[in-house]
Amino acid sequence: MGAISLFDVDGTLTPPKEKIDKSFADKFLNWMTDKEVYIVSGGSFVRIINQLGLDVVERCTGVFACMGNIFYQKIDTINDVGYSQWEVVYENKFFAPKGLYKDLDNIVKKSKYHTKTGKHYEERVGMINFSIVGRNATIEQRKEYSAFDKSSEEREEIVKLLKENYTSLDFAIGGAVSIDIFNIGNDKSQIIDKHFGDSFNSNEVIFFGDRIAFPGNDYPLATALSEYKLTRSYEVKDWQETAHILNKSQFV
Repeated sequence: MGAISLFDVDGTLTPPKEKIDKSFADKFLNWMTDKEVYIVSGGSFVRIINQLGLDVVERCTGVFACMGNIFYQKIDTINDVGYSQWEVVYENKFFAPKGLYKDLDNIVKKSKYHTKTGKHYEERVGMINFSIVGRNATIEQRKEYSAFDKSSEEREEIVKLLKENYTSLDFAIGGAVSIDIFNIGNDKSQIIDKHFGDSFNSNEVIFFGDRIAFPGNDYPLATALSEYKLTRSYEVKDWQETAHILNKSQFV
């Protein structure tokens, strides 16, 4: 078996919050054959399956959902439709400090972005996912907010403000429109100590993410991996760049 391969989902294997491209899925499935592949995503396990499809997830060795705050691993049992059963190996708890939701509501009200729809935060295992544009936003509205955020750097300013007010929490920019909120230390880098241990000292590791630069939610894992000699992290702008790199056949 070759390298241990770690992949983010949104912006890395799929367009943000969308399903994987069919032609890429077929090629990725072929590439995954006989490889040790893990998903490391801010999304829930159900959402990861919805985006990547059962066939891709079935080929994975394990899935770290909600930024590694819950880890799923296959067990030997096969269900009645021919797919593996999965078990939870560990999961973290998150309890929002007093005043956090009120502050998030005020941030939404003060935002200069014009379209806000639906609920603005989602409680996930070990974290909260927050967005100005709202959870009911269409793909087009999400793209509009992403463009607004790139020019205004609104999410970076929100992260700075929240860090000043909540010193026990950490915050990271995830996907195209959201901010991840979690306890300090419960970022994607936690997967090293909680699962891989010393194995990264002797195995080649590759990591693909679209938010490797600070304060992106891939940054902590990429930074932690840089301490190991046999690791490489790739910051990609979209799934097409991931496909291009994998197509070079440099990973066997």
